[in-house]
Amino acid sequence: MSKMSELPIGAYYDEPRHIIVTGHQKGLFTGMMFGIVGVVVADQMNKSSGGNKFGAEAAKGTDLGTILDELLAASAVDGNSPNWTRLAADGRLQLTPYAVFTVEKSGDARLYAMLRAELPGEDGKPLWSGRYFARVPGLHPLQESGWMSDNRFTDGMRPALRRALIACIDDSHGRLTGNEKITAKGRFAFLNMDLELRAIVVKEDPDAVVARLLIGDAMVLAGTHVLDRADFEIKPATFKDPRH
Repeated sequence: MSKMSELPIGAYYDEPRHIIVTGHQKGLFTGMMFGIVGVVVADQMNKSSGGNKFGAEAAKGTDLGTILDELLAASAVDGNSPNWTRLAADGRLQLTPYAVFTVEKSGDARLYAMLRAELPGEDGKPLWSGRYFARVPGLHPLQESGWMSDNRFTDGMRPALRRALIACIDDSHGRLTGNEKITAKGRFAFLNMDLELRAIVVKEDPDAVVARLLIGDAMVLAGTHVLDRADFEIKPATFKDPRH
């Protein structure tokens, strides 16, 4: 993951474990007032403070690659992902899991699974790519007796990552074909404030909708999200679909 283009300014990133912590940043607006130098300084200061505050707990995180391998194996047995295991094994399909913690102003944190998928071309540029998000239920501190205690992290990430993986599998097999236009208001990954964003519903379940956010690909939360109905205010909307 590119620390410059794929992470919010000042986010703490435990690269070996693919754990991202955001929401703790301070002074970003002040930093922006001083141009690129101010942004760099604010970025480094927040990364450092995030590491000091959350690094020790993030280091307890279970290996996400192992969890993903288990989910892929189970999905292959279920027949949901034909050829995926072979494609992943020979490097033609690259799947990378991440855990995204968003710290609220209260100090507690929300947790999301994020899965990035890429099918590289011969020139190294992706022929196809996507990002998929699903939230882990609950709100706990990312400190002692919080997310990394009592198997909360592993037990939460496994089903959330599975939901993101199913969305990715469905997408790669052309199953996400809905076109209902909505606005979804709530808290998205990386952000500790409510936002109302436009989206296209591509799949619906009783408890959730799978939707593509209509925002620029360069934004960190761009991608396909599994939106639990209990977490979001979802309304029908009318707007021009920028994809067409």
